[in-house]
Amino acid sequence: MAKPNPLARGLEKFTAPSTPPPAAPAIKGRGQNRPGARKGQVLIGGFFAPEVHKQLKMIAVEGEITLQELLADALNTIFAREGKPEIARLGRILEARDS
Repeated sequence: MAKPNPLARGLEKFTAPSTPPPAAPAIKGRGQNRPGARKGQVLIGGFFAPEVHKQLKMIAVEGEITLQELLADALNTIFAREGKPEIARLGRILEARDS
């Protein structure tokens, strides 16, 4: 037999017996609760020293692009080096290079 738990008994005193327990939130599949712009996309990340983050942000600011565009450019560079299609979306980077 389980040992009685005085904390649980104390909580029972303050819980109204007529109040049903709150319903559990509906479990959504991965990515279903994302805003429209992120729907169908996944996060790719890694852990680096704070200096790496700061330097990437500085490069992005100096190039007047977003950090995401900078990372897309870096990924496409890796893809090209490996002979793979450059499929990371770049947005303004492509426009700036083509002009």
